[in-house]
Amino acid sequence: MTRNIYAILVLLCTVLPACRKEETTQLSGDPIADTVVPSAKEILSFTFEAKNNPQQLVRDVVCHVYEDHISGCIPYLSSNKSLIATFNTTGTSVIVNGVVQQTGVTSNDFSRPLTFTVKAADNTTKDYTLQLFTFTGLPILYIETENPVVSKDDYVKGHMTIDANTKYPQAVTDMQLEMRGRGSSTWNMPKKPYRIKLNTKTEMLGMPAAKKWVLLANFADKTLLRNYLALEIGRRFEAAFTPRARFVEVILNGEFMGNYLLTDQVEVGATRVNIPELKPSSTATDISGGYLLEVDERLDETVWFRSQLQVPFTIKSPEDITSAQLDYIRNYIQQTENTLYSPGFADPVEGYSKYINTPTFINWFLVNELLKNNDAVFFSSVFMYKDRNAKLSMGPIWDFDLALGNVTYNGNNIPEGWWVKNAAWINRLFDDPVFVKQVKDRWNILKATQISTLYTFINESAAQLKYSQQENFNKWDLLYNYTWPNAVSLGSYDSEVQYMKDWLAKRIKWMDAEINKL
Repeated sequence: MTRNIYAILVLLCTVLPACRKEETTQLSGDPIADTVVPSAKEILSFTFEAKNNPQQLVRDVVCHVYEDHISGCIPYLSSNKSLIATFNTTGTSVIVNGVVQQTGVTSNDFSRPLTFTVKAADNTTKDYTLQLFTFTGLPILYIETENPVVSKDDYVKGHMTIDANTKYPQAVTDMQLEMRGRGSSTWNMPKKPYRIKLNTKTEMLGMPAAKKWVLLANFADKTLLRNYLALEIGRRFEAAFTPRARFVEVILNGEFMGNYLLTDQVEVGATRVNIPELKPSSTATDISGGYLLEVDERLDETVWFRSQLQVPFTIKSPEDITSAQLDYIRNYIQQTENTLYSPGFADPVEGYSKYINTPTFINWFLVNELLKNNDAVFFSSVFMYKDRNAKLSMGPIWDFDLALGNVTYNGNNIPEGWWVKNAAWINRLFDDPVFVKQVKDRWNILKATQISTLYTFINESAAQLKYSQQENFNKWDLLYNYTWPNAVSLGSYDSEVQYMKDWLAKRIKWMDAEINKL
């Protein structure tokens, strides 16, 4: 879905209440001009009248007709989109999928965009693409589970129906799944984050097919945007394997749970971290890769180890790691660390660059330092991967709830000051003048090409959530209340978004000055 459509949706839903107050005029569908213009083929008005759709609608839905498209919004949950339209046209006929339409009579399935072709008296035609949105305009996930989801460890079986709300392609709309909780501190919050595992690999809202997906609740982020913005910056900065994401509404066991961010699961896979997947049966010649590791002080995996500097590494993949594989990656990590802190660490041949993929470290650093991500000081959600016969790389980026000034401790509410630069390994890399120059050069390229339009992206994303955030905060009464670990509590959604933009502007200014002083 393009950003233009989001803007149209916002405009549309803004004017709808006024439209509903007006008396609806009966439309005939016949040309309204006394003299027929042979080439006339316009749709003049388009409405879904409640009297013609009593099962689906509470009140009339007046659509907006533009040059070549029509947009409508049903501002409440409605899963049945088989509707009868009432329209007025200057053409001689209107056709959808080869079927001649009768105003106020013909029913169509509007769960996907439809093309209305208007035919003129001279047999010329004009196409209008119609998109009908529901509720807040975001895709809606209807999830039913056999039992309540109360554990981070135990999956519960269930079923999901997806209403893509005409925003994204979604060939499969019904699927079986398993669902469990996820997260650390976030799992203890009232609005729970979840992990879902589909029975079959499936494309989700235009994202590549996979089984495992994540639903981020963003409970403590009153903009609902920080993770989404961070992933956008990751793509712009070319951070390795940055996850994709879509905003959705979640209805769980009949209860509206609010706005969620549906994302890729960080895992090894052809459409995720695309490296070879090691198995217990893998031969000894394959032992150099691939590995997915997480620096995680919580040690939230079955297999983990600490380096000599006490950096905590957990094994994300392979899940069934053999002793030989574990020995290999643990030794490789320690060899990397030993070299990094050796006197000759900056040697271009035998120094750290022999072991690490430096550009991935730089891109990862710039994303996390720019956003002053609280957990990125090698505490948690710091991912590394090692491809087969390749160096150690940083990524994917992940977990930005406590970023962009949304935290009260470690001084990370303040836009000034280094943070991730002080982390283990990273601080040592900055002792190398060559690495410093690479960081400086990379920053200046990105600042010149990727930074200035971030504020527009934030504004457009906030506009996309205009109605979703209202429903979310009707469900979760947070805007006027302090929520751990917020640095501010400003009482309105727009104020929260503006605080984040102001913080980011100050951070960019500080980063630019300080990086260029290095």
